[in-house]
Amino acid sequence: MMHITFRRLFVLFAMTGLLLVTGLASANGWAPTPHLEVHGESRLTLEADRVDIHATFSVEHRDSRLAMQELEQNFGNLLRTLRRQVPEGARLEAGQIRIHPRQTRRNDTWQITGYTASRELKLVNLPVTEAGQWVERITDGKPTQFGPLHYHSSQAADNRNPALEAALQDARDKAELMASSLGQNLGRALQVQEISSPGVQPRMAMMAADSVRMESVTPELEPGLVETSARVRVIFELLN
Repeated sequence: MMHITFRRLFVLFAMTGLLLVTGLASANGWAPTPHLEVHGESRLTLEADRVDIHATFSVEHRDSRLAMQELEQNFGNLLRTLRRQVPEGARLEAGQIRIHPRQTRRNDTWQITGYTASRELKLVNLPVTEAGQWVERITDGKPTQFGPLHYHSSQAADNRNPALEAALQDARDKAELMASSLGQNLGRALQVQEISSPGVQPRMAMMAADSVRMESVTPELEPGLVETSARVRVIFELLN
């Protein structure tokens, strides 16, 4: 009997406390802030004025040590020549040497019959106006694979995502239209969230190294356009 009475007192106390808190909140005039949630998005098209060039150089030999030596000799000479000509703002990167065994199947078994040594070369942030000249210089070194050409925009590099400001303005325009339709005014932003920002979508081009070397003149490249986008979520305060 005492146990049941205690439980009833506890429930009564809990209910009284809940009513006390509710009454206190009401006395203080507390209420959820009227708000409006909208999504804004934007897509911008930018002119591509920069390009990244990729190329791979390889040497095959029965001896792994000789394969690496021959590659380093040929690749090293090309790298030293190119580094003296890199324009301001661009960057020349050379990857580490990689060695892969070449296997041949004989009598149901695999045997190592040679090795392939390779290195990658990358020219980053090159002005598009100089792309043709550099394609010719790099392919003179006889790469085993050339490309892709990765086009992008310096405007997007200066601003992480130039579409973000436009997406925020889109959200505000939508919110103002909805608020005015309700006969209310739009207040300050209570919360802002960047939902997605895929950044710049570049245009990429691939070409065979042999076809480039067959050209007797410097190739002309048309980079075209790149696209950048952003999407945001904003909660605005609603005012009477």
